[in-house]
Amino acid sequence: MKSVKEKKIKQLLFYKKEGALMKKINAIGKPCPIPVIETKKAVREMKSDGGQIEISVDNEIAVQNIKKMAVGLGLEMTQIQLEKDKFIMSIDVPKEQEQTKSEISNSELVIAFGKRTMGEGDADLGEILLKSYIYSLTELDTPPEHLLFFNAGAFLTNQNSGALKDLQTLAEQGTQISTCGACLDFYQIKDTLAVGEITNMYGITEVMAQAKKVINI
Repeated sequence: MKSVKEKKIKQLLFYKKEGALMKKINAIGKPCPIPVIETKKAVREMKSDGGQIEISVDNEIAVQNIKKMAVGLGLEMTQIQLEKDKFIMSIDVPKEQEQTKSEISNSELVIAFGKRTMGEGDADLGEILLKSYIYSLTELDTPPEHLLFFNAGAFLTNQNSGALKDLQTLAEQGTQISTCGACLDFYQIKDTLAVGEITNMYGITEVMAQAKKVINI
């Protein structure tokens, strides 16, 4: 049974959209980026008709990451903390407007970085090419949905990365950025992670499995 307090809070949270299509996501106990992945999937599924998404999470990191995603997608989000370890968020999803094929493609694009150079050959040239590639992503009309970093690619989200500024720009545009925690530990650079969130192989697998298109660098 829900408490009277929770019922009143949720009535306040959703009062503007009474009768709207509603999808509920219970992400309690699920580590990031799973709450974000499930929310993005729900947004895609609901775009054709519009409606509201209610997400329940149990940690502030998930709240901030979902909020960042909503801002990047231009969606209105409301959040309320019910208890110390329980948050409920509401995201309004407007009915989908006509989009170009490139916008649809980019909004569902995942790019995986498994190294810190691009292509084979001279390492210095490879670093320059990869930095230029990441900068070019910031110039797209619609940014990629998700960037994944693992193995030596974990150095790209580090404080000393030459691509850090462009990755931060992509994050501000709504791109989700996730780096493999085991890789950060292996290279002993977890303390200097400078952008995005830490994930695990399960999270990486989930992102790739649900993506419409994956590019491996």
